[in-house]
Amino acid sequence: MSQNNKLAVVAGNGELTTLLVKSAHEQGFTTCAIAVTEEAKERLEELCDKTYKFSPGQLSKILELMRSEMIHQAVFIGKVPKLDLLRNIYKLDWVAIKTLSRLSNLNDDSIHNGIADLLKKYNVEILPQTKFLKHLFLEKEVLSKRKPTLEERVDIEYGFSVAKKIGSLDIGQTVIVKNRMILAVEAIEGTDEAIKRGYEFAKGEAVVVKVSKPNQDERFDIPTIGEKTIQTLANNGGGILAFEANKTIVANKEQLIKIADRLNICLVAV
Repeated sequence: MSQNNKLAVVAGNGELTTLLVKSAHEQGFTTCAIAVTEEAKERLEELCDKTYKFSPGQLSKILELMRSEMIHQAVFIGKVPKLDLLRNIYKLDWVAIKTLSRLSNLNDDSIHNGIADLLKKYNVEILPQTKFLKHLFLEKEVLSKRKPTLEERVDIEYGFSVAKKIGSLDIGQTVIVKNRMILAVEAIEGTDEAIKRGYEFAKGEAVVVKVSKPNQDERFDIPTIGEKTIQTLANNGGGILAFEANKTIVANKEQLIKIADRLNICLVAV
């Protein structure tokens, strides 16, 4: 197969890694997994044509691998906890340190753009996640048996507008709302931890709203919902999980609906 069909899959945690690789194979790519977490390595080593394990800060080794494998296309998928990276700053190689030191801040967009600029210098194009996962987007609809009340619809609308604003600032993509009050805003801790924090104030049901950024880069960090988020919401008080239609990746839709109905969670694409 032509080297033009070689694809580096830079993978973190989550089931989307395997779904993306299967989609890439269906499109005729051969895949080289560059796993930056142990979970990604375990998921992909039997699925990809080749699998390598690096820490996220080993940029020089990753670039050398792409050069030696003659790879000119890459895709990023899966979660790499930024807190883990910051706590292990000593694991950054010189290329990573130099790349990060040139950034104006260490928000997600800045880091992603810095990596994209670096790979471009090495003649590697980062492909959008949507090229492989577009089929996992959903239209506007209430998916669960439980429907939102009028009051909850007001909270969804309010939460949506606030989440878009924090997304534009590259802070996070999720807010927790109750009675038109913002209980928590997602930041570096991630969606599930933000939900736990918000529900400490909710004292019962609340509305969780997840959106894409207004300037969403489809190469990185497209919002995703999965079983873990629904379970976290249920464990902390229940209520509604609302997400942006046509902009959010939903893996295993039928399974998620079954879980939401079993836990009496309202699941809605807005």
